[in-house]
Amino acid sequence: MKRLGVVVPVFNTEPYLAQCIESILNQSYMDFELVLVNDGSTDRSGAICDEYQKRDNRVHVIHQENMGKVLARLNGVKHLNCKYVTFVDADDWIDFNTYRKMEIYMEDDIDVISFQIIRYFDEEYQYVSHNHYQAGFYNREKIEKFIFPAMIFDDKKKECGLDPSLANKIIKKELLLDFLHRARNLKVSYGDDVAVVYPLMVHAKTLMITDESLYYHRKRKNETAPYFIDENFHKKLCDLHYYLKACMNSGYGFTKQLDYFFEISIKTYMKKYGDRKEESAYLFPFDKIPKDRKIILYGASKVGQTYYDQISRIHYAEVIAWVDKAYLSYENMGVKRVEVIETIKNYDYVVIAIRAFEIAEIVKSNLINMGVDEKKIVWSI
Repeated sequence: MKRLGVVVPVFNTEPYLAQCIESILNQSYMDFELVLVNDGSTDRSGAICDEYQKRDNRVHVIHQENMGKVLARLNGVKHLNCKYVTFVDADDWIDFNTYRKMEIYMEDDIDVISFQIIRYFDEEYQYVSHNHYQAGFYNREKIEKFIFPAMIFDDKKKECGLDPSLANKIIKKELLLDFLHRARNLKVSYGDDVAVVYPLMVHAKTLMITDESLYYHRKRKNETAPYFIDENFHKKLCDLHYYLKACMNSGYGFTKQLDYFFEISIKTYMKKYGDRKEESAYLFPFDKIPKDRKIILYGASKVGQTYYDQISRIHYAEVIAWVDKAYLSYENMGVKRVEVIETIKNYDYVVIAIRAFEIAEIVKSNLINMGVDEKKIVWSI
């Protein structure tokens, strides 16, 4: 049995693949095996993998139809006979001494070992993604006390506390395999690491965070992430959101953190339009309303305008009526009187776009009195 197994999911990364593989094979640490999983590449990536398998007996190649990174990782890990597993993305590379420097922690039988990522733009511009946590060893008590309260979302820094990347972690195979297997049916590209790392950490007994900067993440110029052009982004994000909530109990503030993660994810997606002068103060309830539904939007002030703007930009839902009691103030926007709802028979939801809970409750009561099914009424600020 090898101490360490390395898995590289490969999909159309021909220009970068050789550098990635060479950085692994040239490690000063030798006790590892490498699995290259060609996930249905249509360029020469598969052929490059085969060439390295012929050159080095530590290299194994799996060719499969395109299944996505989660299943590529799962199939790669299944192929390994080792105690620990780590990953390298096929367009990235690692420092010469990465595994040698982490060897001491593998010898200490630690469940999860985490090191730092260097965000590489070019030779002139690179920066290190620093820890939000103090470097050092965390037993289960310290994980619960110091890691969990801001692991998914740090409210002070408005970002994740623990970097969810699998690529900067070395994890016990037994623990990792379980959570890769649980996430195997999730069809996600955005959040594929999140789906594994955070549920896994709930069950980890020991964690080592180091200040060593060893992993080079290539930031490609003028490249749009695939999930930014995925028309099913919102549905997949909702699937991920519900999956994580099912995996992680409500303790340690996880529910609140996951809700913030959902909100930040949507805002990140919306940045692709590049024409926002400021971030929206209110987020349309994407998690409660599936895509392509017919909705009535109730409220035309700032909340309603923000909702309308968000769903119109991405063609998320069809607004068949926009109503407000003060409709005369918004007639130029096509807003109608509230009573028009009684004439509409074919709709899926009425979305209350009002900030104040007390007023929203009054509106909800009035809608029910008008004959609107309570199950079709959505309010979420």
